[in-house]
Amino acid sequence: MPPFLLPAVRPGRTRIVLTASLCLAISVMAGSLLWADSSSPAKPGNGPQDAEQGRVIFNGKGLCSTCHGVDGHKGQLPPHLTQHIRDNIAHLDPAPADLRQTTALTLTTDKQRFEIIRHGHLRTAMYPLSKETLSDEDILALLSYLASIRGTVLPPASQPPSGSSLRGDASSGRQLYHELGGCAICHGIDGHLQSRPPMPADLVARLNALPHPPANLRDPSTLTSQNDEDRYRSIKLGHPGTAMYPKNLLRDEDIRDLIAYLTLLREGGR
Repeated sequence: MPPFLLPAVRPGRTRIVLTASLCLAISVMAGSLLWADSSSPAKPGNGPQDAEQGRVIFNGKGLCSTCHGVDGHKGQLPPHLTQHIRDNIAHLDPAPADLRQTTALTLTTDKQRFEIIRHGHLRTAMYPLSKETLSDEDILALLSYLASIRGTVLPPASQPPSGSSLRGDASSGRQLYHELGGCAICHGIDGHLQSRPPMPADLVARLNALPHPPANLRDPSTLTSQNDEDRYRSIKLGHPGTAMYPKNLLRDEDIRDLIAYLTLLREGGR
């Protein structure tokens, strides 16, 4: 099973392009508004029947066992896989997670797990799954099964791993903010809410009509993210019910660069 990978994209220009293209603006807003209209998934069931249904999906149509192993036992791949597929899985980078080793897992909530299963994980073999492939109910059953094989539940992470370890290069972050990230369309040029790139009037009207206005990235007192880990997840996974949708085109290091730039904005810099 070949991994689903988007091409690695990193802007190579040295100057910031403040005039957003119409295509970028429309694509960003389309994704944002669809995300804003979506609702959070219901909570997974907790009964044995839910977990057993999830086990069937895990080893069956969900194809989870192809990479993660039968019943989540890493290395115990389904017997029907060809040697070619086995070789491809053995060379995956990063390697599939060991779903039974709680301490090695990075996702801490079922909401995050739901979004990763549905939308995939950039630059891994976790590819997006349509509702025709797996329904929301199927994923909720999977979450029940995953909880059962973990045995324990990770506590929510409240502190970044080591101070500023999630921060990258602020100058690259500024370029991403105005270009590939599309952040300036909602949050304004250099974080100034009233200074947006040129865009069509109907797009401006839709932005102004958002039920949850974009955050003022220069006013720390109004921001809900408490640390760099919160900011990382917000950029990576988005916020259902708002125009903050998952940034699937950004690499992990891109997000770190953005976090560094956002730190400058909160401190009143450029």
